[in-house]
Order: sequence, then C-alpha cells, then structure tokens
Amino acid sequence: MIRCNECHATILVPEALEASTMKCSYCGAVLQVPDFAARQQAWLAQRREEREQRVAEVAAHLQRERDAHERRREREDRKARRSEVRWGRVMTLLSMLAAPVIISITVFDLPARLGFGGAGADRVAIVATQLGERGCQPLGAPTSEYTSGTVSRLVRLEGEGCLRIVAAGGPGHSSLTLRVFDLDGKQVAKSPSTGDPQVEFCPKSQGSLRYEIVAGAAAKGRLTHVALRCPAKGAEDAEDAEDAEPAPRRAPRKSGKR
Repeated sequence: MIRCNECHATILVPEALEASTMKCSYCGAVLQVPDFAARQQAWLAQRREEREQRVAEVAAHLQRERDAHERRREREDRKARRSEVRWGRVMTLLSMLAAPVIISITVFDLPARLGFGGAGADRVAIVATQLGERGCQPLGAPTSEYTSGTVSRLVRLEGEGCLRIVAAGGPGHSSLTLRVFDLDGKQVAKSPSTGDPQVEFCPKSQGSLRYEIVAGAAAKGRLTHVALRCPAKGAEDAEDAEDAEPAPRRAPRKSGKR
C-alpha cells in the first residue's frame, strides 16, 4: 500500500511482476510502482525459469521418445533373433527330413517301389489286344512289378499251341531281353533287347516252361509282363484255308481232234 502523489489516497500496489505503473482509483493519477527495478529483475528471472522449464520439458519429451524408440528397436531385434532361430530350426528340420527323402528317391527309387510311375502296362495291354485277334489267350493277368535285375517266372502251357511272352518297361527299363527255358533248363527262345520285347516258343510236348526278363545294366524301375497261349502257325494256316471259299472248278477243255 502506498499513498498517491496527487491526492494522498492510499492505493494498493499490483502484485503482477510485469506491472510497471499503477493508477489511483480516486483521482486517476498514473504512478510508477515503487519497486519497479526489483519487479523487472524478478519478472526476467521468472521468464528465464519458464524458458528453462520448457526446455527441460522438451528435452524430457525427446528423451522419452528416444527411450521408446530404443525399446521398440530392442523388441524388434529380439523378435528378429527369435525369428532367425525359429527359421534356423525349421530349415535344419527340413534338411534332416529332406535328406532321407532324397536318398530314398535317388538311391532306393522309393516311388517306383511303391507303385508310382510308368510300368509299360499300356503297351502290354495294346499288344495283348492285338494278339487276341489272332486267337491268343492270356494265361493270367498282366503283372506289373519293380525290379532292378532279372525276373523269372514259371508257366504251364496246356493243350496245343505256342507260348508267347510280352513285356514292356517304364522309363527305367529301356532295354529288356526275354528268354524261354524248357524243363531241362535249356534256352529255347530269346528276343532282341528292346523296351517292349516279345518272344514265342512252340513246344513239342506239354509241360512247364520258364521265362526270364533280363534288364539292362544299372536299370531299375517298374515293368509289366504277361504270358499268352497262341495257336501254332500250322493251325492258323489251316483255319485260314477252311475259312477261304473254294475256287470255282473250270469246265474241261474239249479236244479239237475228231
């Protein structure tokens, strides 16, 4: 509280530090605050403190942002490391599982052993159908099997006729040879080496015969074979002669002699 210089009334000094003048409420005189210099220093100190506080708040905010960014990066790094470890384990497991599969396919030819892949059954079926038109009858169903060596089968031929063996191989058998053996183990017939060989033997007496399918060197895979009983060539010729119509008989030529 101070007194007005004009009317000597008691007036209240404002509390705001930025106030430099004051007005008398009685006479309206404008007076300077009594502690103007101290107020200026206090106001400047307050402003400086406020600026420092704002700078500290901004620095604290930036530090919080940096800390949050660092925590996010650490989480991402840990996640990436866990992902790398997980994928490493998966790849290790896949490599451990793939090795037996590759070995089984390349070394042991597992798909062919399980019955997958070509075996030449379609070619055998076509040839058997063609032979059926000339009277050949299969002695059993065609057999498809996996082999990497020689296949040997025993077959018995009942009645008159010839034994005909038909075979065909898959992609792993490009060269097959058929051989027929009699009861004494003597080879009586042999076919050329092809991908779908055929051989025929006409025995003079009934009995069991054995045929072999010899695969080429280092060949492996599936093949199909079937045995058929076909009529002998003589029987076919006789049937053809019976089926043929007789030629018309010519009238005897008259002699010109009297």
